[in-house]
This record gives sequence, C-alpha cells and structure tokens, in this order.
Amino acid sequence: MKKVVKISKSFKEAEEWDIEQWLSKTPEERMDDLQYLRELYYRVRNESRKGFQRVYRIIKQVQS
Repeated sequence: MKKVVKISKSFKEAEEWDIEQWLSKTPEERMDDLQYLRELYYRVRNESRKGFQRVYRIIKQVQS
C-alpha cells in the first residue's frame, strides 16, 4: 500500500480524492490494501486471528 499525503481545503474535496484514488486501482490492489488494513486493525486491537469471521446459525424448521 503506497502512502500518499494530500492536503485538501475541504472534507468534500478530500472524500472525492479518496474515491478517485480507490477507483484508479486494480481489483488486486484493492484486495491487497483491504488485507493490509485488516491486519493493521487486528494489530491495533491486539488480536491474532486471520481470515474473515464466520457466523453459523441453525434454524429448526417447524412442519405444520
């Protein structure tokens, strides 16, 4: 993930620039950046799990 600093005059201008930068990347670059941010988040929260959390639900079907 390449780190870039941009000074904006408004939040709207900064948000537009962020969206433009994100859309200019390839899908592979976006996934790499997403994985980097996930790892950074887990490091900050002091968690060591990898991969997406999965949630399972068991639903009992009632026959009428």
